[in-house]
Amino acid sequence: MSDFFEMLGAITRRRKTEAGSPFASVKATEKWLKNLHADSDYDAHHALVEGLERFNAENEAASLGRMQSLMKLEEAGLPLQQRIVEQYVRNQAAFRLARQALWRESWIFWSLLAEAWLGMLKQAYRNQASAELKPFAAEIATRALRYAGLVMRWDYHQARNPAASAWRRVHKLYRLVERDGFAMQEVLINARATHCAREYTLVVLMGLVHPLGYRAQEIESIAQIIEGYEPLPLPATLPQRELHTHMVDLSLSEGACMLDSEWVQGRRLRYFALRPLVDYLKSLDQTPAAEADNGLTRQMASLIERGGIRRSRQRTHRFGRVWVATGMDNILAALAQPEAARERPALEPWMLRDESAEGMGFALSEEPALPHGRLVAVSWDPSENVWQLLAIRWNRQEDGQYLVGTQRLSRHPKRVEIYSETDVPGATCDKTWALFLPMTHPEQGVSNLLIPQTHYRLGAPLMLRDGDTVYRLRLGEVQESHEGWLRVGMDVVGREQFAAAA
Repeated sequence: MSDFFEMLGAITRRRKTEAGSPFASVKATEKWLKNLHADSDYDAHHALVEGLERFNAENEAASLGRMQSLMKLEEAGLPLQQRIVEQYVRNQAAFRLARQALWRESWIFWSLLAEAWLGMLKQAYRNQASAELKPFAAEIATRALRYAGLVMRWDYHQARNPAASAWRRVHKLYRLVERDGFAMQEVLINARATHCAREYTLVVLMGLVHPLGYRAQEIESIAQIIEGYEPLPLPATLPQRELHTHMVDLSLSEGACMLDSEWVQGRRLRYFALRPLVDYLKSLDQTPAAEADNGLTRQMASLIERGGIRRSRQRTHRFGRVWVATGMDNILAALAQPEAARERPALEPWMLRDESAEGMGFALSEEPALPHGRLVAVSWDPSENVWQLLAIRWNRQEDGQYLVGTQRLSRHPKRVEIYSETDVPGATCDKTWALFLPMTHPEQGVSNLLIPQTHYRLGAPLMLRDGDTVYRLRLGEVQESHEGWLRVGMDVVGREQFAAAA
């Protein structure tokens, strides 16, 4: 009798589900799609957006049937979305209210699809349905990456930078697919072959072009040009000096940047060879059709070539002369206490142009011979011995001036002494100077150490003396290379006073 009641209960629950949700099965989804409003593309699109909202709000457990229902919604929505986007681009000149409504409809559509596929991917890895969904992991992940990238692209239409959380999401997704070995597995989206590595690259390239302030038509043209470039450069794990030009750090909440003159390999660093793409964009600028685009492809090429750490925070115009020490020898001399310095460092007067929480910009009268990644120490008054350490990220000529952009590495760098204990095999025991870089932003929670390349070995113990205190460190991964000096992470494993250590 109990089995009979359980069977009745199961039938009741199934009927309730079928009556309550139009997406309970693939057939139910197809029936719902046939009843969409057909008065206009906008009405049909809006009804589909509401359907996607309901699909996500149901918060049902992932299953193969539910994935197929979502693919039916996607298949019906993409052609509608394309027509809505075309209307949105056409209406830029005259219909401001219609333009905003169409942008919102498009943005919500991309956001809901990204949320749906990301949720499907999470459940495919976490719940009981993983066994039947795992064979479709590439299908799901590629869609999650693509639609997350389209949400970021639609932010540019409103002159908004993609949020740091958006970059974290796409980086995490790409790390996952790389780890599980299906980054290059091809899938079909809207009858076009693609894969996770390709979709991730498209997100990175849009971030490098960074089209804030561009018109909607220009942003979409930029996206089409990049997507139409067939030999798309994909991320590589091993750097090649003669090949790669840009790098992205999958552990950060930001896009790609230019490579320095010296590179290191990192577990979460990925490299891109963008020189062929830049040359291709410049070649398009030579065609007669380029005049109608006002040199759009030339601007794209220039932005990619100058690509670096983005200015995600407000910059304040701040003019005045500062004193700059360039190169590690001069920086170490500048950071020495005045009474301990045997020789005064060679300082140069630079004109400050602007400043933000992340760095400084300078305007120079003569072209500096400073490669990207070169370290500089900056002070308003060297006699006070207060310095900031920065790294050069970009430089360009503009209106007869040479502009230099820097990223701040530390507001309070400190010169310290390092050495290895004599019983450590394979270590360099010689004492030498290094730079301790206290954390720049409290949310990072880490400090770095700048040491000569000769003194680095991953995981090696190292002694650091700061005044009368000696710290025992364990060296972590290399963050960046600066002309023979390495900026590395570290763990403090012990501390004692110098007299006791001696």
